[in-house]
This record gives sequence, structure tokens and C-alpha cells, in this order.
Amino acid sequence: MQSDCCGLRLFRHGSLQRRRVDAGRSHAEGPAARLGVRKAVTAAPAGHGLVPDLRRHSARIARGGGDHAGEHPVPGNFPVDFTFSLTGTPPAAALFDLSKTGGTGRLAYGVLIAFRDVNKNGAFDENSAGKAEADVIAGLSVPDPSRPPPEHSYFVVYLEGKPAANDYYSAFPLQQGYNLMEIHYDFGIDPVPLTTSLTIPITDSPALNLYACQAAFQDVGWFKRACGIDPYGGTWQAQGSVFSSPTGTQVQLVVNDANGNVPNASISFDGAPFTYDDAGQAYNFTTTQLQVAHSLSFAVPGRASETLSLSVPGAVTVSSPSPNQSFSSGSTVAISWSAAAGTAYYDIYFLADDGSGDWLFHTITNETSATTPSISYVGPAHLTVKAIGPLATGSQGSFVTPISQASVKVSFTH
Repeated sequence: MQSDCCGLRLFRHGSLQRRRVDAGRSHAEGPAARLGVRKAVTAAPAGHGLVPDLRRHSARIARGGGDHAGEHPVPGNFPVDFTFSLTGTPPAAALFDLSKTGGTGRLAYGVLIAFRDVNKNGAFDENSAGKAEADVIAGLSVPDPSRPPPEHSYFVVYLEGKPAANDYYSAFPLQQGYNLMEIHYDFGIDPVPLTTSLTIPITDSPALNLYACQAAFQDVGWFKRACGIDPYGGTWQAQGSVFSSPTGTQVQLVVNDANGNVPNASISFDGAPFTYDDAGQAYNFTTTQLQVAHSLSFAVPGRASETLSLSVPGAVTVSSPSPNQSFSSGSTVAISWSAAAGTAYYDIYFLADDGSGDWLFHTITNETSATTPSISYVGPAHLTVKAIGPLATGSQGSFVTPISQASVKVSFTH
């Protein structure tokens, strides 16, 4: 009988990016402005928690003791509790030179993998997908490519240096060495203590084995068929976000299957059609500010159709700071906003408006206020409060994040 094991697989910065890490956010904080899984870790959608046999795997990451960072097999049979102890430096092949993106030092990503040790060698065979006696991945700490993402998922970041100020990983303070990052549905990432207990859903999806297929990570883009594995389980999948604000609503969706982008889908929002942007390979829709319940309908020629219901959170209003308020460089800024009905959590962006796109502050919270640390900056800036609604999912595995947001412009002086 084969044993069940768990391990940590490390990847170079960028190799897990299914879309570009887009440091440039639009002033409207619209579709391009997201700290989302698909831009930061993997464009693969993920398990929503309804795993086939409801078996789960609990893990806690701890610093100190244990093996060198890399693969950490833990024998046993699912389900099982275990602890990862991470020390040392990741393998050289997993480290990305941050000077290539304006930073200093090196960075790597790690994904916790629950696998079945088919060949009983006590280790995860990294590039074994499609081969005889290949290990079988049963669960991932990041989203399952063939399913909508769960409410919480996780990955590890190793940092040795400093990312550029406009890099995604400057949105939050990271310590030197290992960091544990929590993903909220498909939108929002922040660091959590390394001692956090987490759950790896055991979905047993064939698409999980893309994480044992090096060919799947050679290009920046959405997952495609690699090593004979269909990321979407033989069907298509749509994903995207609805951004509602006082100036109107923007909806941007992408549709993919194992061969890549699907350009001939018919999509409607409450019956009104989307337009397809061939250059951006995305479907777009704009309308007035929205709240509460709406529907999305999808049809792909020769494939199953899908209807998805979503609920946009109520309007959010920023109470503090005031529009065009000025602060001295080095000040802390008290932020407060109105509660928005139907919100799962709030994602706060504070960005420089001097063309750099530098991060000044970021947090995810269930409260309606936050205070920044001291901000040393001179120039214009804008603050955006995003009220994130529960992820909307469909029968095809499609998913959409509904968001209400409001922004204010401020400035910092000497």
C-alpha cells in the first residue's frame, strides 16, 4: 500500500505567476488593480472546500529545527496533522534575483503539497507528471486549478533582501527568511504568523499534478494543458471581478480551457452583453454603480452553458481622511469608512500617485478603521477601500469576485 506524504515545493519568483504581477494600478482601482491569486501566485482557480470525500489535511509551519528548505516528506495516511520546520536557504534554482524588478536580494515561493508516494522513495518527485510510477498529488495549499478558490489558502515566501517599493511584495511588511501568506478567495493576500494552523483540502483532482510538471510553469499566463493534464477537467472556466464605485461599475472576465483563451464565448450581465477585447483577451462590461443581486450568463459554442448569481456589497464611503487632505511626511494616517452590507472583508490600498505606483500601506480587515504606520513620502497619493463580497461560483467551476469600492486623493508634504 502506498503511503501518503506531504512536502514543500519551492518555485522561482515568477514561475508560479499565471499572470503578470502588475505593480501599476489604475487610478480607478478597476480590473487591473488587484492583489489577487492569479497575479501573485497562480492563475489556477481553486478548491472551494467541498472536497469529494471531505477528508482534509492540517498543517502548521514553524521556524527553527528540522530539515533544510525544500521537500519535507511526512509519512502517514490522510488525514494527518503535521508540522513543517523551515531553516536554511531554498535551492538556488528556486531563488529569483530581485534586482531584475528594481529590488535587491532574492525571493522564492513555496507551495505545500500533500501527495501519495507511489514509488515509496520517501520524497516528492518534482517533475514526474505523466511518467510511470509518478507520485500523485492529493492536495495543495494554493487553489486547485480545476475548482473555484476556497475562502482561505496559503503559500510560503522566502525573502533575502528587499523588493522594489512598487513590487507586489512591498504591499505588506515581510520578514527576512520565511513568511506564510494567506490568500482570501481570489482577491487579497496578506502575511500571517508562521505558527498559523492551516488546512490543505484533499481534492484528488488530476489538475493538481500540474505542480509536478515543470512545463506548466515555463510561461507567464493562464494554465494550459501540460504533461497531458487538462487544468480545467475537460471543460472551460470563466473568472474575474466586478468593481462597483460611485463613478460606475467595471466587470472584466477571462475564459480559458486547456488550449488557452476562449475568444468566442457569449457573456451577459443581467441580460446586457459583454464586449471582447482581442488584445487583452478579456471580456468587458461597464454600467452604473451597482449593489445587491445580479446574474451572469455564459455560453461557449459546443460546450455546456452556465449561469452565475452574485451579490455586490453595499456602497462604501471613506470617512477619513478627507478628500484632498494634506499630511506631513512621516505622519501616520487614521483611516475609517462606512460598513457595507454583504461584505466578507475589506482590502485597503494606499498608493503613491507620483507615477511610481509605490505602496504606502495595505491591510485586510473585518473592521471599519485602520491606522497606517509612519509614511515617509512626499507627493500625491490615493487611498482605496474595497469591500469584498463572498466569491460567486457556478456549476462549470467559474468564479467572480464582487467588489464595492471608494477612493480619496490626499497629499504628503515636507
